[in-house]
Amino acid sequence: MGARPTFVGRARERAGLQDAAQHAEGGARQVVFIGGEPGVGKSRIVAETAQELDERGSAVLLGTCSDAMGAPYQPFVEPIGVLLSAVVAGDLVLDWTAEERDRKLGSLRTIVGAERPRADDDGEQLFARQLFDVCADVISAAAVVRPLVLVLEDVQWAGDTALRLLRHVVGRTTEARLLILVTQRTTAPDRSAALVSTVAELYRSEGVRRLDIDGLSTEEITEFLVHESGGTPRVARAPAAVLRDLTGGNPFLLQEVWREAASRGGLPAIGDVDLHAPETLLDSVSHRLTGLPAVHRGTVETAAVIGEEVSIALLTAVARHAGSEASAAAVTYAGLEAAAAVGLLESVRGVDCVFGFPHGLARQAVLDLMTDYRRAVENARVAEVLEAEFPAAELWVQRLAHHYAGAQALGYADKAVQYLAAAAAAAETAVAHHEAARLFERAAAIASTPVDRDELRLRAARSYLRSSQFGRARDLNESIAASTHGLQRLRAAVGLEAASWRTGEPGERSVEALTSALAEIDLGDSDPMSIRGIAALGRAQAFTGDRAASASNGARAVALARATGEESLLATALQIGLQLDTAPSELSDKLARATELTELAKKIGELRHLGPASYHRAAICYVQGDPSGFATAHNDLARAARVTGQPFWAWVESCLTYGAAFLRADFAGATRIIADAGELSRSFEHGRETAGPSGLQTYMVRRETGQLDQVRGLISGTEDVTGYWAPGLLALYCELGLRDPAARVLGFLLDRDLPRHQMSATWPIVLSFLADAAIWLSDPVSARRLLPLALPYAGLNLMGGEFLALVGSADRQIGALESLLGRPTADDRFAAALEMDSRMGSPLHLAATQTAIVAHLHRTGRDATRAAEIAGQARALCGRYGLARVGRMLEAIEGAGPGRAPSSQGLTSREAEVLGLLGQGLSNRRIAEALFISENTAANHVRSILMKTGAANRTQAAMFASGHGLLDRQPATVRRSARDGVQ
Repeated sequence: MGARPTFVGRARERAGLQDAAQHAEGGARQVVFIGGEPGVGKSRIVAETAQELDERGSAVLLGTCSDAMGAPYQPFVEPIGVLLSAVVAGDLVLDWTAEERDRKLGSLRTIVGAERPRADDDGEQLFARQLFDVCADVISAAAVVRPLVLVLEDVQWAGDTALRLLRHVVGRTTEARLLILVTQRTTAPDRSAALVSTVAELYRSEGVRRLDIDGLSTEEITEFLVHESGGTPRVARAPAAVLRDLTGGNPFLLQEVWREAASRGGLPAIGDVDLHAPETLLDSVSHRLTGLPAVHRGTVETAAVIGEEVSIALLTAVARHAGSEASAAAVTYAGLEAAAAVGLLESVRGVDCVFGFPHGLARQAVLDLMTDYRRAVENARVAEVLEAEFPAAELWVQRLAHHYAGAQALGYADKAVQYLAAAAAAAETAVAHHEAARLFERAAAIASTPVDRDELRLRAARSYLRSSQFGRARDLNESIAASTHGLQRLRAAVGLEAASWRTGEPGERSVEALTSALAEIDLGDSDPMSIRGIAALGRAQAFTGDRAASASNGARAVALARATGEESLLATALQIGLQLDTAPSELSDKLARATELTELAKKIGELRHLGPASYHRAAICYVQGDPSGFATAHNDLARAARVTGQPFWAWVESCLTYGAAFLRADFAGATRIIADAGELSRSFEHGRETAGPSGLQTYMVRRETGQLDQVRGLISGTEDVTGYWAPGLLALYCELGLRDPAARVLGFLLDRDLPRHQMSATWPIVLSFLADAAIWLSDPVSARRLLPLALPYAGLNLMGGEFLALVGSADRQIGALESLLGRPTADDRFAAALEMDSRMGSPLHLAATQTAIVAHLHRTGRDATRAAEIAGQARALCGRYGLARVGRMLEAIEGAGPGRAPSSQGLTSREAEVLGLLGQGLSNRRIAEALFISENTAANHVRSILMKTGAANRTQAAMFASGHGLLDRQPATVRRSARDGVQ
């Protein structure tokens, strides 16, 4: 092997890496993304740094990615393999029980591919989140023993699953003595959009930095030439400038050009070298290949087809397959020696009988110089030898898929399809569903028959569904359903519906596809696929608003499934049926079905059903006011998210976690969870309005913490209601004190838009927003229309979407509507609301109910003592938990006085006093003197009043004060001072 090229320069880059290493050694995990063009020296600077840290006592683990078909979890395969061996040998001890040890070692073996799955295994024995947790645990444990350096090379070729694992490990190891060095190509065509997104996402995290490597400077190249030629800096400086122009300072190209120059006389010949990158490399490799005998050139070309590293045994076997058995070994060894002599191949350090290219660019240059036919022939030979003679080879299935795919033009398409499908199945079993989907699609593209093609596309669609890429799953299934017939058409229609409901897509397309497919084939009532189709049709009809047909088909599917006695089929029918729309009176029956499905899923081991079962149990337990049942269901959903590894269920679980934080008024925690959920939702297609769920969650937090004033300047009150989510616009107008705009939108919703919202999963929160508006506007006409819509929710909590908006007891708002209408039942409603909010342990909702009671007592003008007592309790909760919105409502109510509705919601007591004086025509100076405050403070109060009341000027504010009975709300001393004209 030739001498290793001289390492020069890079002082700035090395200093940055050493700084990161010192932070990591101190227990602050560091990640450095090292980017640059191919050959710029990324791997070399990492290798030099890793060697220094190894000598300093750190453990160094190296993982690489291949541009050919590799393992789903590359580049983590090699590092996790080392850690797995350490755990098995007892060198790395983790706090695992015996049961956990077996399961978690199985997870690690899945990552490293130690148990190669069968090609037809499409089960889900192990699951991504579980795998990710175990990986993070063993990495953290290793970093406790001594500082750990994890080197991940060429991550631009990593798959989606590996990038998710990288994000998970980075997030779980913030306090570990861990330095992660990630190299990536940042130039086209190798630049990875997925990696760019990952780097951008992680770059916001603590301890994550980027280091972009540029070409060597003229001074650094001078240093290189001094080392290589033995000359002096003075002599080397001019040639260095020439080489800098020729190579851009790219170290690999520099080495190649220097090789040519050295063969022509060294430094004096550099001015005569007429080469230019990137042709420099192609010309250099071509020149060296041409100088080899044809048989030795064939050895190099075969090696290039095999990969960046190749064993002598495999090369010899391929040579034997292509020619004489007697001469195969001799030809191979002679070819390797000849290639090493000219720098095309070199023995791999520390590995016996393995040769490799000095850089991936050199291998790519050899491949580029081969004809398409020659590459196909070599791929065929390598594939046949691997298949026949090396069944235990690492990544056997994936390598056969890669090589047979490269030889498909020579008649190997069926073999390529066979092994691409097998590689996809292996990826599925390793829970790398995104990679599996792409491989199935690749196999489908070269399948020889339409039936085989559609079967592979169906499997691809299923894998996209499992990876939560719902849009791609929908498109594939819809295409298949439109072009196939029989059972495949029904399967595609069922898949289309399964990919549609998660993102709230309208059900018409699914209904049409399912109806046509079921009508085309008569499978009988006992056929599993038919039953699945009927169940899916019922769910699709729920998304069209056809509740009667939806309920009928859902019940029929469950009954037919029970009749078959097949528990797995019954679980599927129950799961689909849970998504059907449910009236409040039917919640108990739905809870019973969800509980049955939970028990059935655990019994038969199909935990993919645990996600929907647990979510619906959690939702119903919250709505019914069962905190214990909610907690149990939440735990089950967390388990389902963990074991299925599907981002969708992880996102749903995060919504429950957000809901629990919101209930206990932990707004900071809720905000963090929203951000985490946003990262999760970016890993799958949430639907046409990706920001909708997190937007509603964020609105609810900001509403309760008084942060909506931040958007006041963006709201005019004249917004086109059809261009927004009208209920949200209504709620915002109310919070900003814009009465006329709020009345306009309330009328629009009640008169024109109500039926559409009543069909939505967000209807309970829409109802809550409508009730809030009617109460705040003191609008008895709207209250009369809303009360019958709210009464079915009596005794329940209100929730919108997947725990996106929680407003607590419906009885609070029913009571407030009845209070506004003068109904005697309001007291009982408020008592029920107090009991519910107390049972749920929500200080936010308890304070809101107490405030509503205070408003009711003020409106009716009775029991001032009780009103003051309850107001004190609410005020204490507001102060303790930062309930700004409830606190402002309480101030407005108490300022209104007995017998008067709280019509100035949002104004503080002081602002109400200022508004009263403003209504009497006083200037800011006179208001300040009357209230014993500064003129500047009075001016600030006036500005706040104008914003909160929506008044354009002081005159409109005065009219507001007159219309809402605020002119006589000042204390007697203030009124007297104003009359006396205090100067």
